[in-house]
Amino acid sequence: MSKTVKVISSLALIGLIFFGGFIAGNMSKADIVKEIKIGYQDIEKSSNVIYEKVFTDIENPTIIDNFIMIYLNAKEIENPNINLEDPDMYIELNNPNASVGLIHSKVWFVDDGAIIGKRAGESWDRIDFYKTDESDAKYIKEVVDYEAK
Repeated sequence: MSKTVKVISSLALIGLIFFGGFIAGNMSKADIVKEIKIGYQDIEKSSNVIYEKVFTDIENPTIIDNFIMIYLNAKEIENPNINLEDPDMYIELNNPNASVGLIHSKVWFVDDGAIIGKRAGESWDRIDFYKTDESDAKYIKEVVDYEAK
């Protein structure tokens, strides 16, 4: 075989390999492993929650990580001085692929931070309360474009 045929054959083979990788990369779809849903109580029917924002680890990995860190760094408290029936927002951390709810919580913003009430069972009968600092509360408000009631 002539040198020119070998070069053209090599380039064609390399091109096919790269093209195959490109096609395989575009066909494989990344799955959402974690999502955070931000919701508010329905004004007309208080038992309903309207989820207005959803962040996923595919589109917003930093937001997901920051929310997880906020939950991990919050300090557990007893008997918060809040209206349990009127949270400022609801936050859920889920794994939609496995249909698993990881964290279901209600949030009340207070002067020096936020109170997070995490559901500690199948229903809202048992809630564990945590307190975040002012900077974490400010971050949550900024990310979700929170407007006070």
